[in-house]
Amino acid sequence: FKKKPIKIYNKIKNQKAIKDLMLRKKVDFLPIVNSSNKFVNFITWDMINKKKERIKKLKNIDVVIMAGGKGTRLKPFTNILPKPLIPIDNKTVIEKIIDKFHNHGQKRFFISINYKSKIIKSYFDEIGFKFDIKFIREKFPMGTIGCLKLIKKRLKNTIIVSNCDILMNFDFSSLVNFHYKNNFDITLVAAKKKIVLPYGICKLSDKINLKAIEEKPTSKYIINTGMYVLKKNVLNLFPKKNKIDVDELISILLKNKKKIGVFQINDNDWHDVGIWPKYKETINKIV
Repeated sequence: FKKKPIKIYNKIKNQKAIKDLMLRKKVDFLPIVNSSNKFVNFITWDMINKKKERIKKLKNIDVVIMAGGKGTRLKPFTNILPKPLIPIDNKTVIEKIIDKFHNHGQKRFFISINYKSKIIKSYFDEIGFKFDIKFIREKFPMGTIGCLKLIKKRLKNTIIVSNCDILMNFDFSSLVNFHYKNNFDITLVAAKKKIVLPYGICKLSDKINLKAIEEKPTSKYIINTGMYVLKKNVLNLFPKKNKIDVDELISILLKNKKKIGVFQINDNDWHDVGIWPKYKETINKIV
């Protein structure tokens, strides 16, 4: 146990400074802490040196962020402001998402907008992002993935689609490698979720006789997080109607015997901020 352990703060982004510290202290692992000195993550020597490799792998991929929803689960906030502008540690959630992709070398983004679209565009104009950001204006709600039809000709052969209310904390290059290696038509990012029911479950031998009580049973699920990697030719299977949700697209792909992959991450590697209890939980973890 060290009274003054070697560490870095989560607001430090300078990769060269981190490398210099690791060389100077002769360590290949550093804990990352927040302003309260609470452990939040870690970084290794390999992670820093593989950044250029990650950037190269994601260079020819477009990122589409779905930001057109009404955010009904975040009312009353979304009665005034759109969901993408909900604050997370002095930034909006959509800025956090863009920053994460930018750390992987992304500079080209498409953002779908519909609900309170003028506010979103005005905010981006005000902060002056230096990235190549193009807005996709939905004249009416087109579902959770329908807007891709509007930019089909402008997209590259591989596309990453992300909801605007999720924060991811894993290496995106591993996701892309998984997608390419297995030649999937679409890959879903899914989280391993463990749910503990806080009650005892009564098991009956018939309708009135108790057989046993199972205290606080645990169920494990693989849940869809709202991030996808897909081939551009998948867009050819979109129905002619304008509105389409991801679950409908998946059903169409299954019927057409397309390859659908599931890239599993740990539950701690993603945060859903689209509902108040999860938003508050995320704030406590990140901030």
